[in-house]
Amino acid sequence: MNSTTDVYDPHEHAEQLGLTVAYQSLRANFGMYIPGRKIILLRRGMKVATERSVLAHEIAHYLADDRRTDGVWSIRQERRADLAASRRLIPAERLRQLTMWSSDPREWAIDLQVTGDILLAYINGQKDSA
Repeated sequence: MNSTTDVYDPHEHAEQLGLTVAYQSLRANFGMYIPGRKIILLRRGMKVATERSVLAHEIAHYLADDRRTDGVWSIRQERRADLAASRRLIPAERLRQLTMWSSDPREWAIDLQVTGDILLAYINGQKDSA
């Protein structure tokens, strides 16, 4: 198993959940879950790691039944969605192996096919639960 694509496929998960994934020319966001409509919009032309991370993040919003909010609640929803996405996308054993091979988190993210934000959410989540 060389990558997380062998473990978790956010496109397959979205399909299993009955979510429609549509591509748009989004300007302000990489992705967006539309509450109540079972639709996730993704920005066209993203790199694989970005698309996987964004889609897993938006699925987490759907599963938590998040609604648009402002301020602290919005920040909490975003952090929770990043953490949930990171836990699906990053196999703990694979990350452990990568840390023994390299000390560079950028290399870990490339191998895991996730964004730096998702990797950081995972690492911070591990610290919080320790």
